[in-house]
Amino acid sequence: MVGSADFKDVPNKDGEVKIGYGLGDGFRHHGYMTEAVQAMSVRHVIAETETDNLASQRILQRCGFTEQSRGETIWWKL
Repeated sequence: MVGSADFKDVPNKDGEVKIGYGLGDGFRHHGYMTEAVQAMSVRHVIAETETDNLASQRILQRCGFTEQSRGETIWWKL
């Protein structure tokens, strides 16, 4: 195993979440963990609903999601 990266818990009331990571000695100083942490950094949350699933659409709307595109399904973004 090269290393690991994980979310330590669920987000707190402010939407913040702690992360942890570790890397084996032979793999340090190559940018691997920088790339992994950048991949973990969530800037937006996206969701997909069926066009006829009005209940799920209302949940996303109440949570502040906005519709991004509509086709065979609807894509939402927060």
